[in-house]
Amino acid sequence: MRRSTRLGLAAAVLVLAGLGGYTAFWWMTAGRIAEGVRHWAQSLPAQDLHLSWRTITVKGFPFSFRVELREAQLRGRTGAPGGEVSVKLLTGSARPWNFRVWRLTAPEGLTATASPIGQPAASLTAPQASGSVTIDDGGGAALWLGLDAPVAKMGLGLTARQANFWLSLPAHAPQTHSERAFGMALQLLGLTLPIVPAPFHNPLDEVSFGVTMRGAVPAEPLRRAAMAWRDAGGTLDLDHLTLHWGDLRITGSGTLALDAELQPVGGFSGAIGGYPQLMTALVAAGRMRAGDARLAGLALALMSRTGPDGRPEIATSFTIQDGQMYLGPAKLGPVPRIPWK
Repeated sequence: MRRSTRLGLAAAVLVLAGLGGYTAFWWMTAGRIAEGVRHWAQSLPAQDLHLSWRTITVKGFPFSFRVELREAQLRGRTGAPGGEVSVKLLTGSARPWNFRVWRLTAPEGLTATASPIGQPAASLTAPQASGSVTIDDGGGAALWLGLDAPVAKMGLGLTARQANFWLSLPAHAPQTHSERAFGMALQLLGLTLPIVPAPFHNPLDEVSFGVTMRGAVPAEPLRRAAMAWRDAGGTLDLDHLTLHWGDLRITGSGTLALDAELQPVGGFSGAIGGYPQLMTALVAAGRMRAGDARLAGLALALMSRTGPDGRPEIATSFTIQDGQMYLGPAKLGPVPRIPWK
């Protein structure tokens, strides 16, 4: 047998052995992934959560691992405020060389329902969803979820062209009031409202915000948890706020806390462009009297400057104090109360 032939056979044997070893690794890992999902689901009742599904399979050989859950349902606590999320098909895929990043898809859509305190049941549906979960070296996690054409019903219906949600969780629960409990952000594009005050019109171009909660939130009934969080010095940082609606543009950031009656109190700074439309809308919505709006408009005009788009804008503050809202020196009216129960 020629030397080249022997070398070729040896190489073929090595390749086949390697393929066989990788095949065994893939199927063994696939079994461990499925078992890991089952074990994780079994741990959720301790957090008042219940995850179920009709079938679970792991596919994607040879270049990925794709977990498929059919007719999956995640249910919250049985008492109010409860809720659940249902998907006909949920997939999570990762590459064999990187199990810290998982791509999520719900190609057949999702449905979510919730029962807010003191409010009628709310629902959210979307014909399609996608997202990702990333786990960092320290054990923290980041989630992104994007919804196409979501429809929310909370008494009145809301629709949007696109919704994006982000959640960031640290590796460990906060030990002091200044440590981060979680970060969250939401972006809504092309939001259609059921009622639009003059002079605005549908859709609202964009509204987005990001918040960071600092301080531990104990696992107690909601009111007692809020009291404990407040008493320990917990705060909610508004990292950013953006609202774009026609000529109106609002940006800002600040900090929010709870007062002795568990109602919001805080201070924010930012910029407002198109404020005449805002004053008109507040009057049309019954939030301000026409005379107060004219006085506020004069005060705001004195504070205005030319913004990046060449239009006048004001750099001002927004405060919540003693149950009232203030835009700079202008009193906007009472803050909607949180109906704790």
